Amino acid sequence: MQEFTVDVSAVRSWEEFVAAFNEGFIRQSRRRMDRYLDSFNDYLWWPDEHPFRLVVRGWQTCNLEGDFHNTWAGRPVLDVVAEILRDNP
Repeated sequence: MQEFTVDVSAVRSWEEFVAAFNEGFIRQSRRRMDRYLDSFNDYLWWPDEHPFRLVVRGWQTCNLEGDFHNTWAGRPVLDVVAEILRDNP
């Protein structure tokens, strides 16, 4: 099983979050993540190999407080990302 590791420990903005996922996950699939949260779910289906393991390091120290980046119903961005990750085995 292929494993991808994304380090979000130093992330303080949505742009840094996107850059971390591009570096550790999306680029490994030869693609590039854009800034749209609505598309994040689709990115989880990009790797050719399924299933794969996605390791997200530093989640507890990732700080996007107050960054709602056009989230659904005005929810914090990390809450929405966590929900998307939980919903994708």
